[in-house]
Amino acid sequence: MEAENFSKLLNEVVSNGKINFYYYSDPTSSNIELHHLAIPFPGELTPLDLPFRWHTEKPSEELVDAIWDDDSHAWIENSDKSQPALIAKLQANNEALKKKMDSYEQAKIADAQKSDKVVEALSGVQKGQAQTTAVLTQLVPMVQELAKSMKTVETPKEEGNE
Repeated sequence: MEAENFSKLLNEVVSNGKINFYYYSDPTSSNIELHHLAIPFPGELTPLDLPFRWHTEKPSEELVDAIWDDDSHAWIENSDKSQPALIAKLQANNEALKKKMDSYEQAKIADAQKSDKVVEALSGVQKGQAQTTAVLTQLVPMVQELAKSMKTVETPKEEGNE
């Protein structure tokens, strides 16, 4: 029975003289040939009649390992060694470096602001120490005078004079 179907199909192809190519894509397959396989088919299929993962659009010759992307409805590069893949990888690396550089700059600015606050705090401490030193400088002679006067008032009395 299969031989009869094949013969009928072959006769139809030969009589019509028309063979259409459809392209099968299984991006999950470990067999790279199934990523973009050309399938000759006699007659035409409408987009609604196409089997799962069959596509009418031919992949670009520039693509090393073309796979069908369901999101963009187009063939995309799967190989990480192709020029578009390398460019995409470089662009991603460039973006990552830009983000790191931006975060580094922000950290640098934050550190500078913290340093300014520490300098302000130290300056305030120094001013406070200077004021304390000035007050102590004025108080020390007074305390010394007071201590001298207390010494004279508290001179020990002789035991016999009481």
